[in-house]
Amino acid sequence: MSTLVAWPPAAEVDSRVPKDRLFRRAGGGKAIHALYDAQVQRIDWAFKLFERSVNLPPSGDVDEIEVFRLTLRGDRIDDRVLAHIDKAIPHPILFELVRRAPDGDEVMLAAAYKRRSEADQSQVMTLEHWRGRWVAETQARAPLPQAASLEGLYAGLLRSLWPHSPRGGESLRAQAERLSQIATQGKAVERLQVRLRREGDFARKTEINRELRVAQAALKELTE
Repeated sequence: MSTLVAWPPAAEVDSRVPKDRLFRRAGGGKAIHALYDAQVQRIDWAFKLFERSVNLPPSGDVDEIEVFRLTLRGDRIDDRVLAHIDKAIPHPILFELVRRAPDGDEVMLAAAYKRRSEADQSQVMTLEHWRGRWVAETQARAPLPQAASLEGLYAGLLRSLWPHSPRGGESLRAQAERLSQIATQGKAVERLQVRLRREGDFARKTEINRELRVAQAALKELTE
């Protein structure tokens, strides 16, 4: 998604989020602390999308959607930081990532599918984070996706980021899990391609080629 979203003024929060608060809720050792220190300048709770602010009823597991704005120290952020914030906050989150650029700030939207754990409703399950493209902060913003509920709004926002459309009758959860499989299978294909390029033995190259064709067929089946 290369278009930013025009979040409704009624949903504005504009409250800074101390990193210590996130660590109190989600824990974390030296490695994740180091990532925050190196990559994140500040975190702001920018908007809260809920029944009163967007005039949509809660449904399913979605009664509130947060928009967090992360101002970066450089031009990248590790997915582990986003996953840590998602762990600390129980509601679904849309991230606006902000980086400095020669011609002005640039923004990228990122989000992961999140749901309540079926085993423990106090815990959340989060899949991969998907990202849009960097665009100028000054770019015109698009309205919220049309929806009849907060769950539908969440689906519209996520699907605007996802690289593959839903199949007929596919639920948001089923689509998210299929995309997770696509991400895993895609990495498997890439690993086999690297092995194939590095392998010098003809017999081994033949075997790796066979594995690669099987992996590529599995990936095609998931994406079609």
